[in-house]
Amino acid sequence: WRKSLNPNQGDGCSWNNTGVDLNRNYDFAWGDTDGSSSDPCDNEYHGRSPRSEPETQAVVKYAQDLFPEEQRKDPADINVERGEEIMGIFVDIHASGGYVYFPWGFEDSRSPDDEALQALGRKVSHFNDYKLWAPGSPDFAYPAAGDGSDYMYGVMGVASFGLELGEEFYEDCNRFEDEVAPTNLPALLYALKISKKPFSLVKGPDIIDLVIVPDSEQDGKMKVSVVASDSLMVKSHGGSATGDQGVAKVQLYLDVHPDDYNEGDMSWEMLPVGSNSDSHFELEMIFPNGVSSGRHTLYAQAMDNDDYLGPVSSIFFDVDTASNKPSASPSNAPSTFDRYFQPTETPTTKTTTEPTSSPTPAPTYIGSATSHLTSGNENDDASDNASNAAYPSVAVVASVLLLFCLA
Repeated sequence: WRKSLNPNQGDGCSWNNTGVDLNRNYDFAWGDTDGSSSDPCDNEYHGRSPRSEPETQAVVKYAQDLFPEEQRKDPADINVERGEEIMGIFVDIHASGGYVYFPWGFEDSRSPDDEALQALGRKVSHFNDYKLWAPGSPDFAYPAAGDGSDYMYGVMGVASFGLELGEEFYEDCNRFEDEVAPTNLPALLYALKISKKPFSLVKGPDIIDLVIVPDSEQDGKMKVSVVASDSLMVKSHGGSATGDQGVAKVQLYLDVHPDDYNEGDMSWEMLPVGSNSDSHFELEMIFPNGVSSGRHTLYAQAMDNDDYLGPVSSIFFDVDTASNKPSASPSNAPSTFDRYFQPTETPTTKTTTEPTSSPTPAPTYIGSATSHLTSGNENDDASDNASNAAYPSVAVVASVLLLFCLA
């Protein structure tokens, strides 16, 4: 069924047309018949009033409890920017057709934060290769008035987008498990990574690959290789202006998430080498005597030439203090980007010795809600402990709401 099956909505309708289309029941552009229906037996029936349904009320209540109250807007303020400082992402998951959609949906018009939302839609599409059901796009299929994505952006003041998953309304279970879920989970993880400041972080460059160079661990040294790009993930569907700035630098942090950086923490700056848009970096790190034995976390964050920071990525590695060198088998974070981008040029080396005595201070709005990409067994206790130590409030700070429904 598409609708809620509320027996008090749609008297006289057939058994499979009773109820309300919950994705037409939110209190934003509710009742607009260009994107919904007042006929109780129609598949797009919007209900007797805004938020008339208990399911819609429950989702709104949860969003109100989760997202910052100071970000809320009057629904009439459709031309007011929500801004780059907002926190939180709403993701609405539907079936089917292979689309990414984002505000506005009640009509084919661009929102005041369209540049950020266009970048967000393209970066999500980078993972699943979905079409953009978006303002100004040739794949804007039809308007949807009173839908959750418009409400969460327009009223709650958070970034929002939706996915139309798969090929069928009732997807084959094997296809879902083998194709749909593996294709879309990286997109959802990306949304989590930028959720602390989605409209800012989505405009910054992405860490495409972060690895410890094989066989580089000796005499207390270790080489780290990074590929960062400002354009790769937004170049689909005609590209986006947010991908034109190139990568200015990559910053590495040892055992401290960039959001928690303080002067005196260990940090290395990697200057860009190569093209201005897709840059390959390599850094030789020499570990001071104070690095303890055991597992450590290395964080990386890139900045573009407009000073926009991108989301944080990280890897684990182990140090043996008996020899004062990293493990010969570092635990690299598996790259979710390998199937999209493989660097072809030999990395150019920029050699650095000790971390700077006065590490470069983190810019004032550095941030990402995700502390790391785990490697190996995701249930590994050491991995979980490293994540919790690095960002203990990630679940609270992230402010991510996932709504699963058929619509």
